[in-house]
Amino acid sequence: MQNTGSPIHFPKSHYEALALLYLQAQDLKGKSPAEIQTMYFEALTELRRDYLGKVKSGYFQSHAEE
Repeated sequence: MQNTGSPIHFPKSHYEALALLYLQAQDLKGKSPAEIQTMYFEALTELRRDYLGKVKSGYFQSHAEE
């Protein structure tokens, strides 16, 4: 991996932060690094899908009025 001189920032989004928090709360004993990576990406995908579903359903508009 080539270093461009720019610092790498993680997490880059609230999705990444929430996926990491979720993983930290899981029992990872006996899990391989590849399994943990899969769990992370599955959590990330679920969070993004949930957000898009909420946007499409008007969830945020209805909760902004409260």
